[in-house]
This record gives sequence, C-alpha cells and structure tokens, in this order.
Amino acid sequence: MRKILFFAILFSMVFAGEIRHFHDNVGFCTRAPQIEAIVKAATAFEKNSLKKEQKKGFFAVISPHDDHIYAGRVYVHAIPKIASAKTVVIFAVTHHIARMAMKNPRDILIFDKFQKWEAPYSPVEIDTNLRAYLESNLEKDDFIVSNKAQKLEHSAEAMVPFLQYYNRKVKILAMMVTGMGFWRMKDLSSRLARALNSYMKENQLKLGKDIAFIISTDTTHYGPDFNYSPFGLDEDAHRKATSQDIQLGRKFLSGKITEDKLRLFTDRLWGEKIPWCGKFSVPFGMLTILNISKLQGKSLEGLPLRYSDSYTLGVLPVFRKGIGTTAPFSLKHWVGYWAIGYRLK
Repeated sequence: MRKILFFAILFSMVFAGEIRHFHDNVGFCTRAPQIEAIVKAATAFEKNSLKKEQKKGFFAVISPHDDHIYAGRVYVHAIPKIASAKTVVIFAVTHHIARMAMKNPRDILIFDKFQKWEAPYSPVEIDTNLRAYLESNLEKDDFIVSNKAQKLEHSAEAMVPFLQYYNRKVKILAMMVTGMGFWRMKDLSSRLARALNSYMKENQLKLGKDIAFIISTDTTHYGPDFNYSPFGLDEDAHRKATSQDIQLGRKFLSGKITEDKLRLFTDRLWGEKIPWCGKFSVPFGMLTILNISKLQGKSLEGLPLRYSDSYTLGVLPVFRKGIGTTAPFSLKHWVGYWAIGYRLK
C-alpha cells in the first residue's frame, strides 16, 4: 500500500508541471457555468448584429482579451468564427509583468512546454506536434521556451474558455510576441508562415477547418492610469478616442490587407504612441497570416465585425457566478475592443 501511495505521489509530482493553470481567476471564466452565463448574456445583447454577420469562410480573427464581463459582447463576434478548427494558434501579447520577469526579451517569440492548459470543462490540449515542428523549423534565435513567461501572461488564456465553449475538442498553441521593429517582424513572420504552411501541406490540413488563428489585442487604453488622454476626459474626448480606434481598425486592418498597410499601421501606432495592448501581436500576427495567404496563392481580406469599449458596454448582467473585474471603467479609465475577421480571397 505504501509503495502504491509513493508512486502515486511521485507520478503526480512529475506530471504536475504539464498543465498550465489559470493566471486570472477573477476576470476570466474558470468554470463551465461561468462561460455559459457570459456567452448567453453576450449573445442576447448582440443578437441582431450577430444575425447580419457572415459566419463562414474565416480562418483568423482579431479578438479582445479583457475581462469577460466587460468584453464578452465583442468576443462573441470573433471567437465563434474560428472555434470549429481542430487547432487554434494564438498570437499573444507579452504584458509588462511577463516582460519584467523575463528581463524584457525582444525580437523573439515565446513558446511553452506544457502539455495542457486548464480550462472550464477540462484541460485543453496543446498541439504539441505543431509546436515541435515550428521549434524545429525556426531559427534558434527566433524563439525561447518558457513556462514561466506563459504562466504570467493572460492574453492567450482569455480565449480558451470561449474556444472550449464552442468546441470541446479544440487544441491550442499559444505564442507570445515580444517587442520588435517592423523589419525584424517581417523577417520572423515570414519564416513562421513558411513553417506553418509547410506543416499544413505535409499533413494535408486546411486553413479554417484544421488550423485557425487568433490575434489577441485590447485597443486604446485611455486615461491618466495609462498616461494617455490627449483629447481630455469628458464624453467628447471619449468619442474622439473611440473614433480614432475605429479608424485604425477600418483603415489598416480591414479590406485588402497588404504589407504596406501594416507598415503604415505600425508607423501610426508606434509613432503617435497610441497605447494599444497588442502593438506588436497585431502587426506580427497580421504579417504571418498575410504571408500564409500569399503562399496559398490568395489575397487576405479583413471584415470589421464589432468595435466597442469598456465605458460604452459597462458590465454584462451576470451575477452570482463568481466572475469579476480586474480594473474600473469610466471616462477616466477605459479600454477599447476590436473584433475583425479574416478570410482568403
């Protein structure tokens, strides 16, 4: 009996590190009743606009990663468009807490070596075959592997409850995008796209059906807490700042996507120091899916699905479920959200 107990404890110790546990158990759903309540409330509010949207043909989306009770109404425009894929690759942000813990890495991607991530219904599997293939086909200085960094980063974790709600069998692969200049971004995204395209060819996989992509971003962070309030702090300032967000999404991230548009997007975002929480994940992810489109002999088209912000939306009326908020919302502190879908054309 003692031997059995010893080996059971040893087994649990050896394999405990294989599951990546929740980092944010306040703003994100960690249990099935929570995500079910969020999706039910969000789709009820968005019922009319969701009816008008095209539902098929997408293989990538831009999605917010803010608290589910704030941004749920935007998530439901993005995640269902690609959730049926067998594997969803997530281009994640590298937030300040992870950057500081890792001594501010730059010019690289960050993978993990977990086997599964904790999720509301059951642990969601990592596509370890795809991850191993990418690690073998990228250059050594293109990436690092760090469970520590992925444990501290919430911008991929935010997607998992929604993905699993719509597809219980979904696999994921999260890669954190660190800070890098446009030309490094162009070079690295090109290699990543070639590796992804080769993997799909070798395994006879199809975009959208077998592999899809999420680009994680919250858009403008507005107010004194973010050292960004160029228009002031009243209703008119909010209107001007959200209009700026909408223009950025429609002008640079929608319609026919080109490298020039993405370069101009970074010029504007970085040059004017507009605090998008995704100023690297968005252009990098976009360059990657653009390169994949080209390798498949197609062009890339973006369709704006939904824009809003935490001040406009407030909180979803989901009560007594244990879901909370990790920050306030007001004219002095709000965050923008875009949902944009991408398809081959």
